[in-house]
Parts: sequence; structure tokens; C-alpha cells
Amino acid sequence: MASYAIILTGGKQYRVTAGQQVTVEKLPEQTGSNVVFDQVLLVANDGNVSVGAPTVAGARVIGQVVEQTRDNKVLVHKYRRRKNSRKTIGHRQWITRVRIASIEA
Repeated sequence: MASYAIILTGGKQYRVTAGQQVTVEKLPEQTGSNVVFDQVLLVANDGNVSVGAPTVAGARVIGQVVEQTRDNKVLVHKYRRRKNSRKTIGHRQWITRVRIASIEA
């Protein structure tokens, strides 16, 4: 069984493994730079599971920023019945794609 970790970034939790590419909320780092995730909630390595309270002490996940881009468009429709009022709004969220390099426990 491969090792994995659960990290917290952007208010969301992600299960990551080494070599995996994950899409997270926008990070301030530039493309090609390294990013360190210090908020590691769980680390599992070949059956040994370390659960943090709330984070695992000394654990971190290192990744490399692959791309800074925008996500797919989400359409929001507003409609008021009997008022002849319709509105369509589109939104594209900024995202960062990160390739996980290593998990250090």
C-alpha cells in the first residue's frame, strides 16, 4: 500500500500521494516554484497511520506548482417569477495545479 497524506489548504481537505497532481484554491506562488503544505492532518505509510490533533507534528508535504489558471465556468441563473426578470451570471474561480513531490513525516 502506497503512502498518502491528508492536507488542509484553502479551507478544504485533500488526500494526496507522491507524484499525484492536485487542483487546489489559488496559491500566491509562481509556476515552477515549490510549495510546502504544513497543515497535514493524517499520514499513512505502509500501514502505520499517524493522526494529528489537529495536525501531525513535524509532517509536511512538498509540491511543485505546475500551473496557475482558472477553473471551468459556473453559470448562475436568477429568476423571479411573474416579474419578467431573468439574469445569468458566469464565474470562473482561480485555481493552482500542484504536483506532489514528497511526503515527509
